[in-house]
Amino acid sequence: MQFSARAMSLLILCLLNAAWGQTPQPLARENGARLSSVLYFASAEQERTDRQALHVRVSLMDKEVADCSQEDLPGQLDRAWDLFAALETHAAYWKVRTLEDTQDRAAKDSSAEIDADQTVVRSSIEARLRSVPPTEIDSLGKYAYLARTVQADQAHLLAPDAEQYRSVVTARVLGDIADSYDALIEQIDKTVGPAARDVAERRSRALKQDSEYMDSAPVAASLLNTLVDVENRDAVARGFSDAAVRKYDSLRLTDAMVESMLAAVGTQADAYRHYQQVLANRAQKKLGVSAVSPSDLSAAVSTPTHFAWAEGRALILGALQPLGQDYVSRFEDLLTPANGRLDLSGGAHRSPRGTSIAAYDAPVALYVGNYDGTLSKLSTVAHEGGHAIHRELMNVSGIPIYQRTGPHFLNEGYAIFNELLLLDYAARMAKTRAQREEALERFLAKLSLELYVSAEETGFERSLYAANSHGKRLDQNAVDDLYRQSISPFEYWPISKAGTARAWMQKSLIFEDPLYLVNYLYAAAVAVALYEQSGSDPSFAGKYDRLLRRGFDADPKPLLLSIGIDLSNPDLIASAARLLRTKTDELESLYNADAQ
Repeated sequence: MQFSARAMSLLILCLLNAAWGQTPQPLARENGARLSSVLYFASAEQERTDRQALHVRVSLMDKEVADCSQEDLPGQLDRAWDLFAALETHAAYWKVRTLEDTQDRAAKDSSAEIDADQTVVRSSIEARLRSVPPTEIDSLGKYAYLARTVQADQAHLLAPDAEQYRSVVTARVLGDIADSYDALIEQIDKTVGPAARDVAERRSRALKQDSEYMDSAPVAASLLNTLVDVENRDAVARGFSDAAVRKYDSLRLTDAMVESMLAAVGTQADAYRHYQQVLANRAQKKLGVSAVSPSDLSAAVSTPTHFAWAEGRALILGALQPLGQDYVSRFEDLLTPANGRLDLSGGAHRSPRGTSIAAYDAPVALYVGNYDGTLSKLSTVAHEGGHAIHRELMNVSGIPIYQRTGPHFLNEGYAIFNELLLLDYAARMAKTRAQREEALERFLAKLSLELYVSAEETGFERSLYAANSHGKRLDQNAVDDLYRQSISPFEYWPISKAGTARAWMQKSLIFEDPLYLVNYLYAAAVAVALYEQSGSDPSFAGKYDRLLRRGFDADPKPLLLSIGIDLSNPDLIASAARLLRTKTDELESLYNADAQ
């Protein structure tokens, strides 16, 4: 019975949210936690009128930016970015509307129109900056870094007509592939049916699921091959050896850096295998069987604790104390329902996901669909709230708008750091041994997922794109082989149980957001480094506050070095592995005490 490693870890995370075979009921309207209807605009009419005026300004912006003199360029860029920021407030308004009603077609169309206008503004800015003589870049002041970045990336631009083709045709092809994949998986899930409760039913379901995935694997492999080929052709046209190298470049990483990171995680794989073995032993004892498979791990997890909102909110705020009083106060304001910036609601056609709502010159907000009081949802609040407060700190620091967006792995690293703080604090503050077990289980599931499973996935995607760039046709057997090779350095489970079509087919981001998974690998390394510093450096809060407020005014390496984190240092991964071992040993001790 095969099982995707990320799917397995996600299953463990999900099973920690609900009692075995039960679905927790959302505390949908607890404490009136709904977003204010006037958070961004006094009325729908005002939003519509303002947006129409902004659209007219966008239509004039391209010529204004292109024709301005070198002397007037900084001021013109200020006006262009102010326009971009104003559009972002409208984007936030419509994001809220889409979250409140996922079937609101008008909201989705409005969001697309705003995105198109923002693309025009950004393209106008970048086109003008490419024409600035290198000797004049310093005269741009706060825009000098952006100009250098834009000019450095110029070698990888396509001709204007090719860029237009890419945005219209290629993007649509990739979208169709993602839609086809989603339909394929939805049909498999529908055929297999809901999750089973007892061991025999669960194993029977796993066998049926294996069979359904195997039957669909050739189609999935064909979709994947087309996707990889399209992405690679586009990357090669831009001067990269393949799409993976292009993606790493956009994150200010190199293929050699990623290879080194994967090797560093591989040398510490024994910590991950030991963690998997502890879970397997726990499941084996609870089930009373001589051997278990990955699909049996649900038996290892604890029954979830459901916290009232006041208690859960206090738990988050207590966990974030190492980040300083200003950070905690801002988070407290965000989590106060009366302020109208928090939504914990479920309901028909409302999105079940959690997300921050961020703008440049407007309040940040937080939406967590179907909040149910579990550690899972509290972890989502800490993560997504971290994104919101990060944006708020950048906003109040007054840095240029373009410096408030950067590589995803930094944003994700800061947010995952919040989760580690929360789950560690929940374990330390647990009132019972069972609650401590639950918090440690979730901490370990989170850390192992983001570091080790992400390493497997990053290696897999990297090998996919490298193989295709050499003309190799990626049929099902080829994909299976590459997947087995990618996970074999890490897995406790026999590769025959972990390395087949079902495993890679369950990795939706590979089809829906190609090459994004590398962000989680680096985010995990960043999050653990921050976590360890927060517990050992008395001056950490001030350093971290300065890091968040400066946004992205430099590449990731110097930004992280400013707080003492060197992504190229193998000790970074060794420290993460030690943390996993320590927490695994703590959990194993609790398990052993239960057995006595």
